[in-house]
Amino acid sequence: PVWLLDIDGVVNALARVLPSAGWPREAWVQRLVRADIPDRGLMSVPVLAAQPVLDFITHVHESGAAEIRWHSTWRTAAVTTLAPALGLPAIPVSIAPEWGQSAAMWWKIPAARRVAEAGRRLVWTDDQLTAYRADARNEPELTALERWSGALLLSTDPELGLSPDDLRTIAAFLGVTVTT
Repeated sequence: PVWLLDIDGVVNALARVLPSAGWPREAWVQRLVRADIPDRGLMSVPVLAAQPVLDFITHVHESGAAEIRWHSTWRTAAVTTLAPALGLPAIPVSIAPEWGQSAAMWWKIPAARRVAEAGRRLVWTDDQLTAYRADARNEPELTALERWSGALLLSTDPELGLSPDDLRTIAAFLGVTVTT
């Protein structure tokens, strides 16, 4: 399987304060990451991530249960600055030549479609899946992916990121164990 993994709203919870739901207070890791974000330049980005999420990503990567690919506007900054700051393994960036091009369809969809067309199972976690599904230009493609039994599309709560329930759902789909 291939896991297309977004960052903001998925790994990086976008809450302004520690979320009271999902993970215990002591599970949260906070970092200020200085990163060169494409189309935004050099920025200091506050990152709030749950350690169980980071541990699960590392486990899935190291076990080979899925080929994880960053699928985010962070692009190479995910590899060069975010992953090292969070103690994550070297995860490559998704192949998405559509990124940065103006197009009618959401730039993330073609990469997901290519995974499906290659006959590989797909996990796609993104906090904006629901919002983009509401756009008539994206809805047919996203619906087709969701109906395919080889795909798991999870739209996360951006304030929390991946929740314990989300990790259990992904683990069941991949056939791995998770402790939350």
